Amino acid sequence: MHIYIGGAYNGKTEYVKRWIGDQPAFFCTMETAASAKPGERLIISDVHEWLKNAQLTEEQANEAVQAVSKSDTVFILTEIGRGVVPLEAEQRELRDRCGRVYQQLCKEASDVTRIWYGIPQIIKRSEDK
Repeated sequence: MHIYIGGAYNGKTEYVKRWIGDQPAFFCTMETAASAKPGERLIISDVHEWLKNAQLTEEQANEAVQAVSKSDTVFILTEIGRGVVPLEAEQRELRDRCGRVYQQLCKEASDVTRIWYGIPQIIKRSEDK
Protein backbone atom coordinates (compact mmCIF):
# COMPACT_ATOMS: atom_id res chain seq x y z
CA MET A 1 0.00 0.00 0.00
CA HIS A 2 1.25 3.49 -0.80
CA ILE A 3 0.22 6.66 1.02
CA TYR A 4 0.46 10.15 -0.45
CA ILE A 5 -0.21 12.76 2.21
CA GLY A 6 -0.15 16.53 2.27
CA GLY A 7 -2.22 19.64 2.70
CA ALA A 8 -5.32 20.46 0.71
CA TYR A 9 -4.59 21.54 -2.87
CA ASN A 10 -0.88 20.67 -2.58
CA GLY A 11 -0.77 18.60 -5.78
CA LYS A 12 -1.27 15.10 -4.39
CA THR A 13 -3.79 13.89 -6.96
CA GLU A 14 -1.86 15.33 -9.90
CA TYR A 15 1.32 13.70 -8.62
CA VAL A 16 -0.40 10.32 -8.25
CA LYS A 17 -1.86 10.58 -11.76
CA ARG A 18 1.66 11.08 -13.16
CA TRP A 19 3.01 8.28 -10.95
CA ILE A 20 0.28 5.82 -12.07
CA GLY A 21 0.68 6.69 -15.75
CA ASP A 22 -1.26 4.36 -18.04
CA GLN A 23 -1.85 1.65 -15.43
CA PRO A 24 -5.52 0.75 -14.89
CA ALA A 25 -6.63 2.69 -11.82
CA PHE A 26 -9.92 3.58 -10.18
CA PHE A 27 -9.95 6.96 -8.44
CA CYS A 28 -12.56 6.68 -5.72
CA THR A 29 -13.60 7.31 -2.14
CA MET A 30 -14.25 4.80 0.60
CA GLU A 31 -17.93 4.89 -0.39
CA THR A 32 -17.26 4.03 -4.05
CA ALA A 33 -14.26 1.67 -3.72
CA ALA A 34 -16.44 -1.43 -4.19
CA SER A 35 -17.32 -0.24 -7.72
CA ALA A 36 -13.82 -0.87 -9.07
CA LYS A 37 -13.46 -3.24 -11.99
CA PRO A 38 -11.24 -6.31 -11.64
CA GLY A 39 -7.60 -5.40 -12.21
CA GLU A 40 -8.03 -1.73 -11.39
CA ARG A 41 -5.76 -0.33 -8.70
CA LEU A 42 -7.74 1.54 -6.05
CA ILE A 43 -6.74 5.17 -5.58
CA ILE A 44 -8.74 6.25 -2.53
CA SER A 45 -9.06 9.88 -1.49
CA ASP A 46 -11.19 12.02 0.84
CA VAL A 47 -10.79 9.67 3.80
CA HIS A 48 -11.16 12.66 6.13
CA GLU A 49 -14.58 13.45 4.61
CA TRP A 50 -15.62 9.81 4.93
CA LEU A 51 -14.60 9.83 8.60
CA LYS A 52 -16.57 13.03 9.11
CA ASN A 53 -19.77 11.61 7.57
CA ALA A 54 -19.63 7.92 8.48
CA GLN A 55 -21.19 6.89 11.74
CA LEU A 56 -18.33 4.54 12.64
CA THR A 57 -16.17 4.04 15.65
CA GLU A 58 -12.46 4.45 15.13
CA GLU A 59 -12.06 0.67 15.28
CA GLN A 60 -14.78 0.18 12.66
CA ALA A 61 -13.14 2.82 10.44
CA ASN A 62 -9.77 1.04 10.67
CA GLU A 63 -11.45 -2.28 9.83
CA ALA A 64 -13.22 -0.75 6.82
CA VAL A 65 -9.97 0.71 5.52
CA GLN A 66 -8.19 -2.63 5.96
CA ALA A 67 -11.02 -4.41 4.13
CA VAL A 68 -10.45 -2.41 0.93
CA SER A 69 -6.65 -2.25 1.17
CA LYS A 70 -4.44 -4.41 -1.01
CA SER A 71 -0.71 -4.24 -1.59
CA ASP A 72 -1.21 -1.97 -4.61
CA THR A 73 -3.87 0.30 -3.07
CA VAL A 74 -3.01 3.99 -2.97
CA PHE A 75 -4.43 6.41 -0.42
CA ILE A 76 -4.36 10.15 -1.05
CA LEU A 77 -4.69 11.64 2.43
CA THR A 78 -5.35 15.28 3.23
CA GLU A 79 -3.50 16.40 6.34
CA ILE A 80 -5.96 18.19 8.64
CA GLY A 81 -4.02 18.06 11.90
CA ARG A 82 -1.64 20.94 11.32
CA GLY A 83 -2.43 24.58 11.89
CA VAL A 84 -5.09 26.18 14.02
CA VAL A 85 -6.83 23.96 16.55
CA PRO A 86 -10.59 24.10 15.87
CA LEU A 87 -12.78 25.73 18.52
CA GLU A 88 -15.62 23.24 18.06
CA ALA A 89 -15.24 20.01 20.03
CA GLU A 90 -16.66 17.99 17.11
CA GLN A 91 -14.01 19.35 14.72
CA ARG A 92 -11.21 18.65 17.24
CA GLU A 93 -12.47 15.10 17.68
CA LEU A 94 -12.54 14.59 13.90
CA ARG A 95 -8.98 15.91 13.58
CA ASP A 96 -7.78 13.57 16.34
CA ARG A 97 -9.65 10.52 14.99
CA CYS A 98 -8.41 11.24 11.48
CA GLY A 99 -4.84 11.48 12.77
CA ARG A 100 -5.09 8.11 14.49
CA VAL A 101 -6.58 6.41 11.41
CA TYR A 102 -3.82 7.96 9.28
CA GLN A 103 -1.22 6.68 11.75
CA GLN A 104 -2.56 3.16 11.36
CA LEU A 105 -2.55 3.46 7.56
CA CYS A 106 1.02 4.78 7.54
CA LYS A 107 2.14 2.00 9.85
CA GLU A 108 0.75 -0.64 7.49
CA ALA A 109 1.85 1.08 4.27
CA SER A 110 4.95 -0.04 2.44
CA ASP A 111 5.57 3.50 1.17
CA VAL A 112 4.61 6.95 2.43
CA THR A 113 5.26 10.08 0.40
CA ARG A 114 4.51 13.59 1.59
CA ILE A 115 3.52 16.00 -1.19
CA TRP A 116 4.11 19.62 -0.34
CA TYR A 117 3.28 22.12 -3.11
CA GLY A 118 3.81 19.42 -5.72
CA ILE A 119 7.19 18.35 -4.37
CA PRO A 120 7.49 14.75 -3.13
CA GLN A 121 9.32 13.88 0.07
CA ILE A 122 9.73 10.18 0.80
CA ILE A 123 8.96 9.47 4.44
CA LYS A 124 8.89 5.67 4.28
CA ARG A 125 10.06 3.33 1.55
CA SER A 126 9.76 -0.42 1.39
CA GLU A 127 13.04 -2.26 1.53
CA ASP A 128 12.32 -4.34 -1.58
CA LYS A 129 12.72 -1.39 -3.98
